[in-house]
Amino acid sequence: MRFLQEIQLSLDEAEALRLKELESLDQVQASQQMNVSRPTFQRILASARRKTADALLNGKAIRLEGGNWEMGENGLERINEDNVSKNGGKSVKIAVISDDGKTVSQHFGFARQYVVITIDNGKVTHKEARSKAGHATMQEHHVHDVPGQKHGYDAGAQSRHGQMMENIKDCQIVVAGGMGWGARDSLKSAGIDTIVTDIKDIEEVVALYIQGKLANQADRLH
Repeated sequence: MRFLQEIQLSLDEAEALRLKELESLDQVQASQQMNVSRPTFQRILASARRKTADALLNGKAIRLEGGNWEMGENGLERINEDNVSKNGGKSVKIAVISDDGKTVSQHFGFARQYVVITIDNGKVTHKEARSKAGHATMQEHHVHDVPGQKHGYDAGAQSRHGQMMENIKDCQIVVAGGMGWGARDSLKSAGIDTIVTDIKDIEEVVALYIQGKLANQADRLH
């Protein structure tokens, strides 16, 4: 699979396919189920059909992720359009790990700082640098992983990750060039999502996020 060209199918697009093709709902019923307008549903469905046809006929892999969803009382629920900005995202704070304030660092644990960007209604409204604890600044030395074990589950890892997250408890997303699975799971437990990317420039990362085009490259987790 790793050698195949990849297409990202969002949860919105997968849900549109499910409602239309599997549940056989008409577009009015399906749009009401997804809490979107009928034109929006038509656009999502057309995109989903185009992507799945491309993957099927041209032998491409499909990655299912993204979309405007959150965990509600009844499971996964779509966010109401009225509370979503044009870029498909709510008001959000993103913490990008960095060493120089301009580029995305390649390792969550060793990065020196966070660049915290606030996005409201598809626009950057605030940007600030915050200090970040790292392996080099902690009294507890980083323990090497056991061969064959994913990174970040050694003794003391949870404590280290907690120190690293201390200054971003008000953030919803962390962006990194790479991180261990243990750090990713610690962030998730704290209610913070992660996006791992090979894009270096922070401004480009933010622009792509606002456009809904920032892919999460899970293969960069280790």
